[in-house]
Amino acid sequence: MENCCSSPKENSNTNTIIYPSCKNKAKNIQLMTINSMLKPSVLESINAMEKYHFRSTKNCKVVYFDTSNKEYTLSDIKISVHQKDDSLSTPVCYCFNWTKEKIKQNVENKLTPNPLEHIRENIKENRCGCEVNNPQGSCCLGNVKKFIKNLA
Repeated sequence: MENCCSSPKENSNTNTIIYPSCKNKAKNIQLMTINSMLKPSVLESINAMEKYHFRSTKNCKVVYFDTSNKEYTLSDIKISVHQKDDSLSTPVCYCFNWTKEKIKQNVENKLTPNPLEHIRENIKENRCGCEVNNPQGSCCLGNVKKFIKNLA
């Protein structure tokens, strides 16, 4: 498994395409992510030869679609998607269980561990598994930074 939090030059998942129905960008993801995120009843319907894409747009229930434009919605996956769910119990960092509520509490109250430092420390120790834990199939660090910035 490649390093999930590698730099963009090293990670081929940074490519984006345009989502057909609304013309918004969608990010390429690995089949490994699809296999780990879809419910078993849906998983048996995928075509492993297709390319898959993650759609983060909040107001759309589509989470994944393939090159044939087959769509997989929120009801097809096992967990909540940070970008599409405002619940404080939703993870922003799926590998180390940093929920929106936990991040908010730690940042606002200046508690330790600091979410960013904690995640970076675990990345450095090669403990992340974003390809299988995070619905977007890539490192959460940018999402955590953005969430913290929006708290201000």
